[in-house]
Amino acid sequence: MNRRQFLHSTAAATLAAGALSLRLARAAGDTPRYRLTMGQWTFHRAFRGEPGFTKRDTLEFPSLSGELGFEGVDYSGILLGDGHKTPGTLAELNRRAADAGVKNVLILVDLYDPLGAPTEAGRRQSAEKFRPWLEAAATLGCSGIRVNARSDLKLPADEQARLVADGMSRLLALSGPLNLDVMIENHGQGTYCDGAWIASIVKQVGNPRCGTLPDFGNFQKDRARGEFHDRYAGVAAMLPYAKCVCAKAHDFDANGEECYTDYARMLRLVADSGYRGWIEVEYEGPGGSPRTPPPNRTPGPALGERDGALATKRLLQKHLGAALRTKS
Repeated sequence: MNRRQFLHSTAAATLAAGALSLRLARAAGDTPRYRLTMGQWTFHRAFRGEPGFTKRDTLEFPSLSGELGFEGVDYSGILLGDGHKTPGTLAELNRRAADAGVKNVLILVDLYDPLGAPTEAGRRQSAEKFRPWLEAAATLGCSGIRVNARSDLKLPADEQARLVADGMSRLLALSGPLNLDVMIENHGQGTYCDGAWIASIVKQVGNPRCGTLPDFGNFQKDRARGEFHDRYAGVAAMLPYAKCVCAKAHDFDANGEECYTDYARMLRLVADSGYRGWIEVEYEGPGGSPRTPPPNRTPGPALGERDGALATKRLLQKHLGAALRTKS
């Protein structure tokens, strides 16, 4: 390579490497484009008191997140349990969140009653079961809840989408008066993890309070066969309707990169979509999906929940730079 070719290739590489950071800096201005919220599921082993983990109480979650430098918290409905129906628990979570300087952002509600039930009565009943969760989210000052899009898998995918859209409309009739958004996450497997299918539901609903919560890692097509949807195509399809984004992580290599998701590529999709708002950190723990990482990513030592959350946070800081606002 001669000197002219070297200078040309070096300049091109520099421009390509800096394109994302420059674009983010312009978009951010004086106000960073993204803020970090902690997903409670990151600490599910501790909150459940599993062997080898110090048992934690859900009431500790806001202060734990604040200590780690997060500005928001996303509650897991599974871990919150019946606390969502207990005024004293909700009041204490509000107090502790205020003391920790964090905002209650979302409740991830894992009800498995199908919003896309085949019958109208079934869809109405499924939507109604979310009412106490919506009331809890409003009490906590959250912006919304996350739900699963479920229907009858024996039906064609487009028919399932139509039914889920109807069920979502019924749920939004309950959330609207409370000023709450409802987000569909790619969660489960098969059709339920198909980003384009989820986006088609949101388009059919046509309600500004209906959106998506694209998760970087939940794209299982068939767990038993080890088959997966394309995670980048799936996230790209969901991003135009995103109201939050979930940065999932499992294992990290020696450079601090996640072993199953190319974060530089994924965050470029996020930036190009124009999304701005909360990014949820969810450290799932060792052993991702697929469990065999690409050849250029060798998992390092397994991390605990706290260290995994911080490693995911550092990875986001690395790739987003000044566009990401963090407390520390």
